[in-house]
Amino acid sequence: MSLTNPADDRIVRLLAEADDYRKAGNVESAYKALKAAADLDPTNKLVAAASTDLRAQDKGDNAFVTLLIQYQNDADEGTGKSALQALRTSSVRAADALRALDLLLNESPPKLSSDVLLGTLLNVSLDARKEVVSRLKPEVTMLFEKFYTMGRQSFRVFTGLPIDESVWSSRDDQAKSQRDTFQMCTAKLLGINVQDSERALEAMTRLLTLASKNVSSLIDADVFEVVLARLDIRNEASLRSQAMLAIAKMFELTVEKGEVLFANFITSAVAKQTSEDLVIAFSAASAIFPIVAPIATKLFLTEGFVQQLVTILERNSQATKQGHRESVTLERAALELLSAACVEKSCREAIHTHCLTWLQSLVNERDSTHKALVTLILAKIDSTSQEEIASKLSGLVLNSNQDRDQAVEGLAYTTLQPKVKEHVGSDETLLKSLVSGLSERPGSAFGYLTVFHNITTYRPSRSEEQKRIAQLKAYANSAKPTPDDPLDDDAHVTARVKRLMNAGLVPVLVSLSKQTNSTTNIALIVGILLSSSKEQKHRSILVQQGAVRALFLVRDRLAHIEKSEAEKLVSRQMAHALARLLISVNPEHVFSSGLSSTSAVSAIIPLLSENQEGEERDLLPTFEALLALTNLASMDDSSARELQIRTAFDKVEDLLFSPNVLIQRATVELVCNLMISPSGVAKFADGSKDAKRRMQILLALADVDDVATRRAAGGALAMLTEWDAATSAVLDKERGLQVILTMCGDESDELKHRGLVCLSNILAMNGDLGSKAISMVKAKQGNEVIKEALRKTRNADVLSIGVEVLKKLS
Repeated sequence: MSLTNPADDRIVRLLAEADDYRKAGNVESAYKALKAAADLDPTNKLVAAASTDLRAQDKGDNAFVTLLIQYQNDADEGTGKSALQALRTSSVRAADALRALDLLLNESPPKLSSDVLLGTLLNVSLDARKEVVSRLKPEVTMLFEKFYTMGRQSFRVFTGLPIDESVWSSRDDQAKSQRDTFQMCTAKLLGINVQDSERALEAMTRLLTLASKNVSSLIDADVFEVVLARLDIRNEASLRSQAMLAIAKMFELTVEKGEVLFANFITSAVAKQTSEDLVIAFSAASAIFPIVAPIATKLFLTEGFVQQLVTILERNSQATKQGHRESVTLERAALELLSAACVEKSCREAIHTHCLTWLQSLVNERDSTHKALVTLILAKIDSTSQEEIASKLSGLVLNSNQDRDQAVEGLAYTTLQPKVKEHVGSDETLLKSLVSGLSERPGSAFGYLTVFHNITTYRPSRSEEQKRIAQLKAYANSAKPTPDDPLDDDAHVTARVKRLMNAGLVPVLVSLSKQTNSTTNIALIVGILLSSSKEQKHRSILVQQGAVRALFLVRDRLAHIEKSEAEKLVSRQMAHALARLLISVNPEHVFSSGLSSTSAVSAIIPLLSENQEGEERDLLPTFEALLALTNLASMDDSSARELQIRTAFDKVEDLLFSPNVLIQRATVELVCNLMISPSGVAKFADGSKDAKRRMQILLALADVDDVATRRAAGGALAMLTEWDAATSAVLDKERGLQVILTMCGDESDELKHRGLVCLSNILAMNGDLGSKAISMVKAKQGNEVIKEALRKTRNADVLSIGVEVLKKLS
């Protein structure tokens, strides 16, 4: 290639300079020289080749630094991403890490990817973290500002250094750094027009949590002020959430001191009487109620507080009607406070006494800006007009996207009343709107799920004993027993569930179960599915729409957390809902390689154990679990049966002795299905003492009063007597053969058939056992028993097997 013009000469000199810099290890200067050459001739092949060689220097060990330098020069975000990839996928030498640290800290202004690059560098390089720590003493303020400006990720790592044990040689220096960082965050938040204050709040919260010993003494009025001010309803939700985390930790650490500081902040702001201060005060107070209700309640009920609040609101109403923005915001902040205060009964009473008239006037205004919020408060405090309130809330759900969430929260309160449940649950248009709202707004799921849970929950069934106790309690209190509302009977609830299913709720619940991490929402989803599965006609639809998979997802979520008593109850309800769904559907159609029947068995088995909750054991979950396990045991794939036999047989055996006829019957039916597996047969026929004991139990169950129990026991015996050991056990029992003959003479053709099958199996045994069986049957006049049984039936199957048995006895 010929280089004859001045530009070409300049390129030659720049290439030579770049090569000299490269040999000296000054990659940054080498790259600048090559960039200048490329600017003169972007297509020059020699320049391109030199750039390639430079990037490959040291066999790629310096790839990150090289790409970082290139990124800082050309500001190409593609290069920035390549640098980040190189940093994440290869180790960084100490010298390279320190050089990269200097390059990033000296960059001005920071480029788009520099925040992530610096944060990642500090995360992967202990040398870089130690270098920053070594600079803290002389440059702490400068470094704080530099990292704050750089961005959220690098600032998070920087403010995490004071709690990183690996980078400190002196615990005193570390403690000082923790205090310095906390104070600088506070000072930053005290500033005017602070940008990105969520960063500082996040750092403060982390220090309050992980370094409370060293920073709790720094919590003063200024700290409370900067955090409480961020609870302003005009701020972004993410900032308010971070402030909530910080203030909760501050109350935990300061106790009485925090209560005083909080009260001083609120009373001082209210005393100023400016809209700005009132908005901040009311916002802070409303946010505090869910965190420390006793403290907020004490302030709310302070003599004159509510009365003063009403005066402010009435004075503000006229300005709000005129559309003044500050007045509208103040009204909203005050209403948020009233709504939050309703969590406490004493506060609800105070609001009802002093604010009811103003609230009613506000809700009746045609153009009320906060109609949904006002209606929500009325729903919480006024139990006498719930139907009217519910009607207004329903209208807001249908007609106002802006107010929908607050209207739904109001319905969550009012649907505790049977009339409101029926009002909401009978309005198909409203139900579809609510289901659509849940689908579109998963972040607001709690309110929607609460409404659905309220209208689908069945009245708890009570035993006669429980009803008697309730009557006695009512008499003891000199009151008549409260009659059950007919709108809450099973027929009405089932109809509401059906309408909700028609509105498309189940697929939305399935989708939400994949997204939510809230144990409260999970509990509501499980409760809704449990109620929905009560009606047998609903079960196949629920399965088709993915309810089984949703319950499996819930099980997986709960398996990875340490369960409280509430979460244990949710796990039990999940298992109960799953059992209900699997009672009457064909399990072969439900389970596949992606959905294991053994997982269902594992989930349901705990229902066989007694639930200690409540005054009296609820046997329904156990009964329905037995039915579901019986269905699963009928599958062609033996894995579900084998798991039951291996892990639950002791529990099943215990339930054979249940005094409840239905439980005992269902247990025997399960045992009958488990006899399909050789391992199930072995439980009765392996010749052991336990096997003989179990056989005696089964023979006894074949002779009880309940026909269905006898039928199931007979079915199990019919399968067992195909085995020598089982036949031997029957013959060895004093009444064993007599039980079989009694079955043959039963009025039920089904029992006759089972008894005759047992006899046929016993008489077909080879050798001495077969001879013994024939002799024993003849000795008990078995021929006559069978002939009499055949005279009383026209069932072809019974006649056929009976004739066969008689031939064996002849």
